[in-house]
Amino acid sequence: MTGKAPMASAFQRCLSFIFKGCALALMACALPLMGAEGEQASASWGGDKFMVLCYHDVPVRLSEDKYGVDIFSLVKQIEFMRDYGCHFISVDDVLAASRGEKALPDKAVLMTFDDAYESFYKDVFPLLKLYNIPCVLAVVPSWILAVPQDDPEYKTHVYLQKSQLKELSESGLVEIASHSFNSHRGVLCNPQGNTAPAIIARIYDPQTKLYEDNESYRKRLHEDFEKSRDFLAEATGKAPRIMVWPYGRYTGPAIEEAKKSGFQLMFTLDDGLADAKRSISAIPRHMVVENPSIGMFADAFKKGFFMPTRLRILQADLDLIYDGNPAEQEKNLDKFIERVYRLKPSTVYLQAFCDDGADGNIKSVYFPNRVLPMKADLFSRVSRCLSIRGIQVYAWLPMLSICLPDEKENERLRVREFRDDEIRQATSWYQRLSPFSPGTAEKLGMLYEDLAIHSIIDGIIFQDDGYLNDYEDYSSDALAAYKKDVRPDLVPFAKLSDEEKKKWTELKTDKLMELTEYLKKKVLAQRPTAVFARTIYAPVLLNPDSEEWFAQNYKKCLSAYDHTVVMSYPRMEKVYFAESWLRSLVRKAREYPLGLQKTVFKTQAYDWEAKKWIKDDTLVSWLRVLLAEGAEHIAYYPDDYTVDKPGMKSIINIISSQDFPEQKRSRSGLYP
Repeated sequence: MTGKAPMASAFQRCLSFIFKGCALALMACALPLMGAEGEQASASWGGDKFMVLCYHDVPVRLSEDKYGVDIFSLVKQIEFMRDYGCHFISVDDVLAASRGEKALPDKAVLMTFDDAYESFYKDVFPLLKLYNIPCVLAVVPSWILAVPQDDPEYKTHVYLQKSQLKELSESGLVEIASHSFNSHRGVLCNPQGNTAPAIIARIYDPQTKLYEDNESYRKRLHEDFEKSRDFLAEATGKAPRIMVWPYGRYTGPAIEEAKKSGFQLMFTLDDGLADAKRSISAIPRHMVVENPSIGMFADAFKKGFFMPTRLRILQADLDLIYDGNPAEQEKNLDKFIERVYRLKPSTVYLQAFCDDGADGNIKSVYFPNRVLPMKADLFSRVSRCLSIRGIQVYAWLPMLSICLPDEKENERLRVREFRDDEIRQATSWYQRLSPFSPGTAEKLGMLYEDLAIHSIIDGIIFQDDGYLNDYEDYSSDALAAYKKDVRPDLVPFAKLSDEEKKKWTELKTDKLMELTEYLKKKVLAQRPTAVFARTIYAPVLLNPDSEEWFAQNYKKCLSAYDHTVVMSYPRMEKVYFAESWLRSLVRKAREYPLGLQKTVFKTQAYDWEAKKWIKDDTLVSWLRVLLAEGAEHIAYYPDDYTVDKPGMKSIINIISSQDFPEQKRSRSGLYP
């Protein structure tokens, strides 16, 4: 591996092969760039924006490595980008742009290579010198010191030698980055034996039956980052400036610890263009995998590697999986996972709480926390089983309807209603805590924070208990806000002036949203990539004046959350002409900017009043009506794997995120 002749000959063979037919291939893939008027129809970016590409092994001959791209393909991709008007930039360019010293060129591209394979030195590095292209090389020092033998994905590769890092660094083209010292691996993340990336998981100790606490987790990361920095500084003579997150995954504490160790830029595998001004601590990259043809690469590149995501969502009760007998619980889990994997929805809204009373008033949950009893440490187990199968998991949690173990505290924080000239405990279905109380925010904040600490999730869905009717809320903290901002004396809602009604309604609406903003911050501090959905009632969408009855506002929700989930329940709303009503929901959402893009229409699979399942063909027809009218995202609830409801054969073709849901097929990095 130290001789230069084999490296040069491989490189020469590569160029000789490619340039014989490269011109024709590039001409063919460039044709779609021209619009009907003969002008370039492209997505252009400039200013502070740049695209980052991620490669792994780039050998002359590619094996079965699904993450690999052969050197012939890489040359074609570089030639395409040059033809397309791209400019290859360096880390120094990004840092200068972040400081406002200069703008990046149009169509700026930063090349990155992960894991430091031998092929980088032998084949990629000569290519970069030929084109004068700067890049980032992410190194896992522990792999250079000892190739991992316990993971078949990595032990088949040959990695760079420590002595070669200095030559690469001194070339002026290769920025050596840390890929962690020894955190590019899985660790035990729950009692049932699931593993997860070391950077984003709290390690579970089966001997003590305890998870890492915050201090231990941060200490582990800090020591790893320091060790990596010291190794690379010794090897290259330069302290590394970049952390490339293993598997592209990271947490808020991980970012903080990396900054403490002197890392200035951090690279992820999030979607989208990077922005030097907005955030250089979470720079998105697109991973080029499965050795795409130049036509596929060119087409995806022109789209910014973006494909619109249309959500197909199943909302599931964890209560159906739980069993006091661990063996029976595992059997239940196997059946549930098998069903969901066959259905292949894009997303599962997964219950994170226990609802033994089937009344939505929550006394225990399925994850470790400081607020409510944990019925079982189950949420992490189920969510991990789903996520490793490519299914997004949103934790489904209440906004207000938790019942605190301390009855006096629970009573003190509860929502109150004003009826018959009397302030009393609210009689609504959900027994909620008041959003006006700082104590409520404190308790819920701890609950949501603990969920984010112990569970690897894609998002949160706030339950439909986030409402206040026109008789609510007259708890002590809410009443103080009422007297300050609405009027000094207490009168029934019906006797308020129109202006006072509006003020009081808006105050309640905004207070509920203020609470969710606080909860979002608690989650994002741990899981920076989490997204949020809020459940609202259908009348709020159809009739904005109904805000008075719910303290929910569809327009405001569109601005505040990634998705607004409209409960499109014909039976619950006692709608006779269900399909016409469903169409009206979609049409109303279309009137709002981004209404269709940010709304999930969730319909019911069960009739709770009649206590029976909706017929499969009826449910499917409702979902088809929503799609035909233009809905982009659809969902249903509930789903019961124990009785095959809704029927698998009926629901699979409409709820699956794949064109051929019954066929297993790999998912390309180019096309999600």
